[in-house]
Amino acid sequence: MKRKIELLPGLSLFLCFCLLIGSGELATRFGGGVGALFAAELASFLVPTLLLTRLSPDHKVLETMRLRPRKLPRGALGLTIKLGVTVAVLSLFLNFLVYQIAGMTGADLTATALNAPQTGLNAVGRILIIVILSSVLEELYLRGALFSANEQLAGTSSCIIVSGLAFAMLHGNMMNFAGPMAAGMAYAYLTYSFGSIWPAVLAHAVNNIYYLAVVWMTDTYAAFGIWDYFAAINGLLLLLFLYLTLRAAESLLAKGYIPRFRKGGGWSDTILLARNPGVLVFVLAFIVKAILHWI
Repeated sequence: MKRKIELLPGLSLFLCFCLLIGSGELATRFGGGVGALFAAELASFLVPTLLLTRLSPDHKVLETMRLRPRKLPRGALGLTIKLGVTVAVLSLFLNFLVYQIAGMTGADLTATALNAPQTGLNAVGRILIIVILSSVLEELYLRGALFSANEQLAGTSSCIIVSGLAFAMLHGNMMNFAGPMAAGMAYAYLTYSFGSIWPAVLAHAVNNIYYLAVVWMTDTYAAFGIWDYFAAINGLLLLLFLYLTLRAAESLLAKGYIPRFRKGGGWSDTILLARNPGVLVFVLAFIVKAILHWI
């Protein structure tokens, strides 16, 4: 861990975490409107991206961020959309199960399990901030800069795992962890498979659209007992889209459109990425945040 590039990924993660908390508090103080949330999202993910791309030796991270749109093979767009819906339903289903176990129902789930910031936003603002801006900026940093930086140090599977963990800790909490982790790993897989971050951006946007649709539906029909059927509906959707996603992935793999993972050192690579001093501080900060949330 002597070279600068080995330290930067972890430091950028910790910086992103701090900026998310700080800018989120400021946005809330200013009423959470479009302007405040736009500035918060921009600062939280663009600054860490610039840190990784501008300070890396010879700008290697910038060269490997997969920013250029590429012509996708036939079936790739379908896989991207199906995978976006699958991880959205999976995340929501896992949230529902966790909160049910914790004894939370109805309005508690609407406010916390869905975890979508909407204060002060109208419909246009929600599309602009939650669907478009967050998808582009978060994928630019997490699957563009951070994933590319980690690829210089470890194999593909380890980078995908760390990408999922980072996404979960930046967005979730101890009760909302498994879903975001699965989503982060799925977006990293799309980025690697198709050589561009834009399929991940699309899948992320599909995920956020689904969340907004569920928030609207539950807010509108909560009084009619929709929560009594919510788990069953999401369970059926999950099985359907998981099947469709696996069929689409199988077809692309059989045709050789998805490359093999770059081999690394297995779990030793994952440990190498995790023991980065910045990552360790980031994990500690997440644990402290989780503890303070329950005090």
